[in-house]
Amino acid sequence: MFRIIRSGDRLDLGEGHKLEFILTPTPRWPDGMCTFDPATQLIFTHKLFSAHICSDTHFDLGGWDSYGEDWRYFYDCMLSPVPRQAGAALNKLPIVSQFAKPSYSGKTGFDIVKADVRFIVSTVFSALNLPISKAGSFVKDQSSDGLLVTSAICPIHGPIVRSTITELLREYRVWTEDRLKKASEATIAVVYASAYGNTSALAQAISRGISKAGVGVETLNAEQSTNAEVADLIDRCCGFVVGSPTLGGHMPTPVQNALGVILRDNNAKSKPCGVFGSFGWSGEAVDEIEQRLKDAGFSFAFPTIRCKFKPTESMLQICEESGTDLAQCVKRLKVKERGKMAPKMLIASDTEQAVGRVIGSLCVVSAKEGDAESAMLASWVSQASFVPPGLTIAVAKDRAVESLLLPGGKFVLNVLGQGKTNSIIKQLMKPFKPGEPRYEGLNVKESTNGGQILLDAIAWLECTVKSRMETGDHWVLYAVVDNGELQDDKTLSALHYRKTGSRY
Repeated sequence: MFRIIRSGDRLDLGEGHKLEFILTPTPRWPDGMCTFDPATQLIFTHKLFSAHICSDTHFDLGGWDSYGEDWRYFYDCMLSPVPRQAGAALNKLPIVSQFAKPSYSGKTGFDIVKADVRFIVSTVFSALNLPISKAGSFVKDQSSDGLLVTSAICPIHGPIVRSTITELLREYRVWTEDRLKKASEATIAVVYASAYGNTSALAQAISRGISKAGVGVETLNAEQSTNAEVADLIDRCCGFVVGSPTLGGHMPTPVQNALGVILRDNNAKSKPCGVFGSFGWSGEAVDEIEQRLKDAGFSFAFPTIRCKFKPTESMLQICEESGTDLAQCVKRLKVKERGKMAPKMLIASDTEQAVGRVIGSLCVVSAKEGDAESAMLASWVSQASFVPPGLTIAVAKDRAVESLLLPGGKFVLNVLGQGKTNSIIKQLMKPFKPGEPRYEGLNVKESTNGGQILLDAIAWLECTVKSRMETGDHWVLYAVVDNGELQDDKTLSALHYRKTGSRY
């Protein structure tokens, strides 16, 4: 026997377990639903509060220091593109940690005493590993004020959150408010449909690239949306991308309808756009979308993305870099609209000029994961520890290589020498198309960790990222050195001199 559950329904399993269901949909997971069990004070949150990590323990032992980066990365990849839905989900889930101090808002007299007693009783029962349902009448009305008093958050991925509930909730709200603020300044629409999840994965990677560049993003699943919703989003956005699978040689009807809405919007032609999609045979839908937008006079911010079957890591990298290119195009247009001069023409302040006198060695960071690889010039490099030998590197959030430099990631740091930098700088400073190889024309060999060693560098270091710290528009990586070699003991390190600290 099956029972269809809707948001707000309750299901009595007996012995005090009366499950409460709360629908928290997103474009990628329109059926996302959270389940709360008042008897055990457990809440099952589906994708919310997840992390793509598997440790030796089921719980969040080590707290934020151990899992904070993983929770943040999952949010950035999966929920950052849908801040409005993420915010709505958080508002539907008034979760309060079981060990949080009771709220006295709106309470007087005996109600305050009851709140204190409920907190004490639930804490004692949790410590004794007893079911909360046995705590008696003092805790039966624990949700009468609308709060979900929770002993643990149980997401579909990652650790059961028990010791870090309050902190994780707070950070989720901070991240969501930040994304909503960015979306209010400039937002890019990602409109798509997906048959088997492959086009959805492409959309997710493009959205992450947009977010990395500091522009708001809003995704819309055409299968779950009306023409009016598509029209509203296209009207509000500063740029857009359209994605589609190919089914039976054709574009799915929901995408056809969404494309029709876009083509009828005369104002949409002034907005940069892009096209992507996956297919199993010939990919007619992607070609048709591209051609119809071109014929209508739309301008493209990146080459059309065509993916056969499941996307590889290099394909996802192309998508991410394409999203970043589109976001940077939108930012340039916004600057032009405001009539502001480009940053390079601004006169640096005394403080900026003083900061610019801080110099570092000129290096090349090279990283590879699967079939995805990238590299960048780096001069914000410094030794950070003797034992183990470690260093720090500052990496801009919108750099292509950033997504390969997560904790646990491997990379090679090539130290350049004086008088031996021209050809390397010329190659790495040129504009690259999404996914374009960085090492063309350079003398390289692959290291044991997958990164590329520049044979013209004076030294190289194989490193492992241990942690990252968010610092405004950059990530500061702390990495330990696993191996290294001095290739030229006669040449000094090349230094990068600047006149201002406001740019490289």
